[in-house]
Amino acid sequence: MKNSIIKQKFDTLKSFPVLKPEILKLAEDYVQHADDWKLLRVNPLKFANEHKLSENDSVDFFVHAAKVGLFDFAYNLICPMCGGIVHSHHKLDEIEGKEFHCVSCNIVVPTLLDDQVEVAFQIHPSLQKNEIDPFVDLENYFRYFFSENFDKSAELRNWIQSTIKDYAKLKPDDSYTFSFEASYGGLQGHLIQFVSIDRNAMCLFAVDPNLPPANQSYLVDLMESGMKPNSISIPRGKHQFTINNRTRFQIGLNVLIPNPKEIDRIAKEYPTIRHSFLTAKMLLNNQSFRDLFRIQKLSPDLNLNVKSLTIMFTDLKGSTEMYDTAGDIFAYKLVQEHFRILTEIVRKFKGAIVKTMGDAIMATFSTPTEGLLAALEMMERIDTMNLEWKKEGYEIGLKVGLNEGSALAVVNDERLDYFGQSVNIAARVQGLAKSGEVWLSESVWNATGPEELVKQHGYNYRKQKATLKGVGTPVPVFQLSRSQLKANSKWKQLFNKR
Repeated sequence: MKNSIIKQKFDTLKSFPVLKPEILKLAEDYVQHADDWKLLRVNPLKFANEHKLSENDSVDFFVHAAKVGLFDFAYNLICPMCGGIVHSHHKLDEIEGKEFHCVSCNIVVPTLLDDQVEVAFQIHPSLQKNEIDPFVDLENYFRYFFSENFDKSAELRNWIQSTIKDYAKLKPDDSYTFSFEASYGGLQGHLIQFVSIDRNAMCLFAVDPNLPPANQSYLVDLMESGMKPNSISIPRGKHQFTINNRTRFQIGLNVLIPNPKEIDRIAKEYPTIRHSFLTAKMLLNNQSFRDLFRIQKLSPDLNLNVKSLTIMFTDLKGSTEMYDTAGDIFAYKLVQEHFRILTEIVRKFKGAIVKTMGDAIMATFSTPTEGLLAALEMMERIDTMNLEWKKEGYEIGLKVGLNEGSALAVVNDERLDYFGQSVNIAARVQGLAKSGEVWLSESVWNATGPEELVKQHGYNYRKQKATLKGVGTPVPVFQLSRSQLKANSKWKQLFNKR
């Protein structure tokens, strides 16, 4: 490990005000003393839990560490059934396609930034060469190519182990031969599967009872594009299988006698525990990532699905008039202070500002609850800010709209943006709001169950139907507003605090 360079990296990190000294001290000690396995794929949420840090602070550190070249991003496409790392990328726009195929489970998985794209951090190879040999044995192989965030039950692990009949590592141009007597019936013999998890390739031999018994030999070539052939029907009999590694890489090869129905039963009876990890959606909703990686060489064809995104639009009432009456300098100062407050609150609730539009912002959050809490705190902070400016005869009113739904992550004007009907609805819902109001779509209301929360913040709510531009039929919306009595009481409380 290049300790002197690592020290330089941490000296650079100390220049970022958002990173707390105690976190930098913990992280530097971790990097200096962690083994290769711990530095292979760091989960910042687990790191936060182990070191009693806030998740925000932990993610902020690793994002900044990636910016200065201490760590690399690892975008891992994870199979939800087995936890296998089907593909791993260092850049977001290397993720291609709307779905991917896990050869271990033989299932197709949608490429969703919410659940299936794990973001981990690897020590930068220029600082330390990882000495792990993932092919040395089956234990290393599984540990390397499966995410530790999926904790399988002992029953499931034992069953999987029982289906593995052999393991081999093959160098380029090496061959492997396996002999097996294929029968039909019982737990043995229906299927014979050759799997290279690291190359995400497989060949499946299915025993067909209608074929006359015979003893045969089969050749399979593992190519860069997969195994050829990848599916064969075979008769009962004694067979010899030869796998040729035609790739440029060393590969691992598992021989399995799988039973899909049995493994499905065990998985349901003894479910896998999924530990929290940073998803690509959460990363895109991190303000530090947005700020530090604003200028990226991302493909204009980037097109990734988000299953559930909470979208916020805000706007100001009174700022235009203020420019006319108070002058540009005063009005600009007030509007910029409002932006500072909103940015601070968005960051606090694990969100990110996607863009600003005049006096308005578009922000996104990973959950509706975080979005709603952010909106309510924004209202309180703007009220407090107005105390200062009301003495000068000026005040502004904030309007907020929230919607939750699916969206498409795209590149727009060389920055990450979101597109889709859910975004349009969020903007339309905000357009219904008056000064001091928060409006919610039905999806946000149903997801948060916010009745008690809204009342605690001194708001009344009213459900109604509204016709939104671009939406065919009237939709339910929720108007959150303070009664005049409660608003006056709130102002008194704010003045008394001063």
